Amino acid sequence: MSYRAIDQLTMDIWFQARIRACCTQEAQQFRHDARPNFVALADDLLRGGGATTLTFVRLGAASPGVAESATGDDGNIDSSKVTDEEILAFVQPAWELVSLLFWDEDGQPLPPGLAGAPGAGAGAGPT
Repeated sequence: MSYRAIDQLTMDIWFQARIRACCTQEAQQFRHDARPNFVALADDLLRGGGATTLTFVRLGAASPGVAESATGDDGNIDSSKVTDEEILAFVQPAWELVSLLFWDEDGQPLPPGLAGAPGAGAGAGPT
C-alpha cells in the first residue's frame, strides 16, 4: 500500500459516499447502544456528521488491504474494487475509536483542542 493510493482513495467521491452509507446504516443500530459515546457518534452521523464521516473515510482508506484492493496495475484507484464487506469490516471495529476521538465515555463532547473537529466544545459536538 502506498500513501499515494491511500490519499487518492480518501479523496474518491464514490468511496466517501459508500462509507457515508455504511455509517448511516450502522448508526441506526448503534443509536440504541448502551454506550453513550457510541450513541453520540450515531446521532452525529445521522445528522450529517462531516468531521466524523471524514474520520471513517480516512481510517478506511488506510485500513490493511483496502488501498491495495482499489489500486489497479497502472497505479490508478478504482474504489469500486473495494467491496461492501471490506467497508463494513473496518467501519464496525472503528466505531469505538472514532467515538472516543470526539466524545468521552459519558457521551460528552471533548473540549477544544482534544476533539476531532476544530472549535468543537462542550455542547457543540463535532459537526
